Amino acid sequence: MSLCSLLAVPLAMAALVSAVVGLAVCLHDLLRRRVHLPSLHYRDSTLSARVLTKCGLRQRVFSPPFWLRSGHAQTLAASLLPRGDGSAELCFEREYLQMRDKGVVALDWLTGSAPKTRRKGTVLIVLPPVTGDAMTVASLCHLATRRGFKAVVFNRRGHGGSVLTTPRMQSSGDPTDLRQVVKYLRLRFPRNKLAAVAYGTGCGLLISYLGEFGSSAILSAGACVSPCYDTSERFSGPLKSVYDLVYLLKLKAILCSHAKALHGVVNVTQALQAWDFTTYEERVYCRMYTPAPGCTSTAPGVTPCATHCSSAVANTMEDYWERNNPIRDVDDIAVPVLCINSLDDPFYAGASIPYDLFNCCPNFLLVVTEKGGHCGFLEGFPLRSWADRLCLDYLEAVMEITTKGYSSTCSNGTRCHARSTI
Repeated sequence: MSLCSLLAVPLAMAALVSAVVGLAVCLHDLLRRRVHLPSLHYRDSTLSARVLTKCGLRQRVFSPPFWLRSGHAQTLAASLLPRGDGSAELCFEREYLQMRDKGVVALDWLTGSAPKTRRKGTVLIVLPPVTGDAMTVASLCHLATRRGFKAVVFNRRGHGGSVLTTPRMQSSGDPTDLRQVVKYLRLRFPRNKLAAVAYGTGCGLLISYLGEFGSSAILSAGACVSPCYDTSERFSGPLKSVYDLVYLLKLKAILCSHAKALHGVVNVTQALQAWDFTTYEERVYCRMYTPAPGCTSTAPGVTPCATHCSSAVANTMEDYWERNNPIRDVDDIAVPVLCINSLDDPFYAGASIPYDLFNCCPNFLLVVTEKGGHCGFLEGFPLRSWADRLCLDYLEAVMEITTKGYSSTCSNGTRCHARSTI
């Protein structure tokens, strides 16, 4: 008897066992997905109860396919794989808006694909990650346009392939430019409501803006996908993963593209030699304001910029992180905010979620999933973002409820700090 015939039976048995085990794993995965619901964290109030009911959040299941059950797979798929939303056919029309200090920011307006925008629809400001651009959030813009929103992507100065006309880029928690953009949109669309959705590192800017300007923020509601709540906890230490390395390399690529504009303010050569976030922030963003010694030791021939920004000026790096921390003024946020986080987010691995914040503040709603990665939350075939649909459902629910008016009375009978219409 040949060796092949001797091995045929064991190999066939191994293949059969593997197939049975694989089928069992798939069935287990399917059954598990059917019963798994994201955890919700919020303070009881009339608004939260109505939003939960209208969005169906108590029964809203996130069901990623079995091959996207890993946080790494979700994160990579969100950035590499096409989605079934027609976003590849979309194009954006760029508008440059000049700031008070003569700098410019880029606004990308969605065009094409026959958008069905209502005349009085909500203007949706989309904030991509710091290293992203309009195409990074094209799927949300497409879906929002189909629902009647006017979608516009806000690119920080120097980001998203935009030009840099001043020797200054905004730090992560400086909402000065965003404030001017929101005011501009209010003047341009006086009869429309304004809302915002942010992703990843863009969430810090949105939360900073809502907290710093409080009841005068002009926005009616906001939503954050994969936010980081404490930037000092996450970015003040050494690189922790390959995601940190990729993120830092992308920041350096943006810096290199504006080396000429930043000459005399930032020593680009020194900045490119930084291999941790604290050193990079010190050698780049701290130099663009006028902070005192501690994060300002300039290299020969490098002069700090004379532009001031109250939210970014710092005496030490600890002060810098504190002044750029998204939740520094969180108690002043006066509009409903949705946050969506995944427990397997590899980019924010180790960063804590402030559950107490959501359990105490009536304007906040936190949705936490076991799976989803960083800005992933993909499910179905073709792949679609579960988080994108939830964000728009939430904003639509808030707009409808606040337009009709609601009583901001909590379940315990006390008055909640809430806001109705703008």
